[in-house]
Amino acid sequence: MTRVPSPGTTGHVSGRFHRRTDSSEEPSRIGWNHLVGRGVKQIVGTLRGPAAALAACAVMSACGVSQDNDQATTTSPAAAEETINPWDLPIEQRPALFDPCAEIPIEAVEQGVGSIVAEIPKFYNREPGSLISCGWGNDEAQLSLLATWKSRNDYLADNTFNVENAQARVSGRTGLRLSDQGDLFNSSCVQLFFTSRGAVWMRLDLVTGLNEFKGDSLSKACEVIDQAILPLIDFVPEGDIQ
Repeated sequence: MTRVPSPGTTGHVSGRFHRRTDSSEEPSRIGWNHLVGRGVKQIVGTLRGPAAALAACAVMSACGVSQDNDQATTTSPAAAEETINPWDLPIEQRPALFDPCAEIPIEAVEQGVGSIVAEIPKFYNREPGSLISCGWGNDEAQLSLLATWKSRNDYLADNTFNVENAQARVSGRTGLRLSDQGDLFNSSCVQLFFTSRGAVWMRLDLVTGLNEFKGDSLSKACEVIDQAILPLIDFVPEGDIQ
């Protein structure tokens, strides 16, 4: 059984998709309705808008020598730091987009949803520099991860979502929490973090008629999403910039 590389692992992750992809092992209800209905690319939207933050340092040193031939003195190096917001840079100059499919281990996903999960290969997308996504599911829930450079303002302006909390905090991290417009059953919820390596999307969909999650019925996705994503937070890039 191939496991996802630990954080920081580089390279293509195609090998990890040989894990539990047989149709007999997929969840009984794969219907990732909201995400599938619009398509991942439509949800991500056009990349534009303001941006938010990576620190980059430019260090400048100056040395001076006295005119006294008997004694030379050297000044201490003077360092000047310039903070650059990666979201303000052209796309091609921004840092490498976070790869949640490679940098978040499958064990964290399984801990979050409370059981072994099956990968959902059709939700795997890889467009270097603009979009990386993948998803897993069990009999009760599906958890999708996505990274893109779609900005906070663009998500706020997207009328396919309701803003549940514009300053939602999970384990000390602040992000944007959304639900699907018209979701009468409270079965979907999205938590977004706008980081130094792009926007990191974490979506929970409850797929049973009773909205079961970890054995509890009548759950609301935005009330239990913290449980699902808490084990993943340590792997999310720093930032919370926007």
